[in-house]
Amino acid sequence: MKGKKILILSLLLILTLLLVFLFLVDRGEVKVIKTKEFVFGEFSSKDISFLSIYFRDYYDRKKEYRYLLFKSNEIWLVSFSNIVDRVDQKLGNFVANILGDIENLGTINSNEVEDYLITFGFNKPNAEILFDIRGKTNKIIVGNLAPTKDYYYILVNDNYEKIHLVYAYKIDNILKYPEEIRDRNVLTSEWTNVIGIEYKPISSKSKFVFTNKNHIWFSIDPFEKELDSTFIENEFLKNLRSISIEFFIDKDNKLYKSLITKTNNPISYIKLFNQ
Repeated sequence: MKGKKILILSLLLILTLLLVFLFLVDRGEVKVIKTKEFVFGEFSSKDISFLSIYFRDYYDRKKEYRYLLFKSNEIWLVSFSNIVDRVDQKLGNFVANILGDIENLGTINSNEVEDYLITFGFNKPNAEILFDIRGKTNKIIVGNLAPTKDYYYILVNDNYEKIHLVYAYKIDNILKYPEEIRDRNVLTSEWTNVIGIEYKPISSKSKFVFTNKNHIWFSIDPFEKELDSTFIENEFLKNLRSISIEFFIDKDNKLYKSLITKTNNPISYIKLFNQ
């Protein structure tokens, strides 16, 4: 009896896989790639200097997003809605590296499918991605999801004769919201060698100025004395580095003007000086 159950389950699994395959080929003959084949060859995030991204929101296709990721002095930045800001560098490299990991799972000849632009969603793409590899610009046009929802149909470099089938999750991981990829670290990786601190505590009229000489911290204003360097490095600066930005208030936000006015006379502040 147990053996029969296993046999029935095995047959159901085979039937399911067969149906999935039939779903994939119901709009044309898919030529399956047996060996791993990358759409754009082999490269890494170091070979990319920009990504121009447009996409329609996955949950609300009426919402559209457009922004530019680019490198300046090997630092990833993002530009959108008149805003230019740092990108979380790990996330920037992660997105760029995905482009080098897009596999071609199969191809469809567009001339075998009637009205292929509408059939595969290229008449109103879900996304368009422009990026360079060692200075050469490449383009991805993202059409519809396959019936199984696991794959996207894409066009590459305006070649409308060949339609590629790729993993949907890789494309979706590239299409981050612009707010999502902004660097939320208050102290970025460049602030590893702080040599000076100016500090005004809350409800204090005095300010304190500290300086670092050969990894030994001294107070130079309002008095001169050696400080607890272990505390400065392992507590004070460590806690500052752990602070992250909860949300951004940009110039187009109504709160911006009132907050800028208040920062002209802050109740407290910390200034850092880097080498």
